[in-house]
Amino acid sequence: MVQAPAGSGSGRGASRVPELPPSMRDRVPFLLFRASQISLATANQMLAPMGLNARHVGILTMVTELAPMTQKSLGEALGIDRTTVVTLLDELTGMGYVVRRRHPGDRRAFLVHPTAAGREAKIAAVRILDEQQRRFLAPLTAAERGQLASLLKRIQGGRDS
Repeated sequence: MVQAPAGSGSGRGASRVPELPPSMRDRVPFLLFRASQISLATANQMLAPMGLNARHVGILTMVTELAPMTQKSLGEALGIDRTTVVTLLDELTGMGYVVRRRHPGDRRAFLVHPTAAGREAKIAAVRILDEQQRRFLAPLTAAERGQLASLLKRIQGGRDS
């Protein structure tokens, strides 16, 4: 994201983001954080007409592509605290996209299962996220996109999560 230099701008009182100091704008973890914020905001904006956000789609993707999962496992896999997972699942349940059923091996736990509508919503949402990714990575060549994905996976220690 290109920052306008401080002092530039066309109007008085115009809202603008101040230029960052070199210790921030050249720091890779900060750049990753900022890129993540931009990507997430765009994804949520594009998913909003469906009544979903990126976290909803993460849950739908996990339970449709892998298997029914416990609320705890979903939270751990997606890095979402348990209270937020419950809220997200309540929302998805209200939309008719998931159901919770008692875990057959642990009466204290619930397994989250997708419904047919949830599977369809996930497919539609992933199409939107494919377009969001295309737009977000548009400044990069195909080779650079592949290299970026490879480098980010390496930073994570080769993990897919």
